[in-house]
Amino acid sequence: MQQFEYKTFNIPLKNALFSKKQDLDIESIEDELNLMGRVGWELTTQFTRQKNGFSQYAVLIFKRPIALHSSKNKS
Repeated sequence: MQQFEYKTFNIPLKNALFSKKQDLDIESIEDELNLMGRVGWELTTQFTRQKNGFSQYAVLIFKRPIALHSSKNKS
């Protein structure tokens, strides 16, 4: 049976009313997503975390297969 490992990636979001954070750098995020894809991670889902009715950050969840070794190769 195929097994997977998982990784989360948090992206802070700008809260226009209260935050002075800069806008998201979409090119940097895209570069990071492409890098993760090249090393075998697949984006499975995303959601936002909220506080006081405002989105604080996006959570991206990735998975990739774990290579299983044959029991014949184990000591």
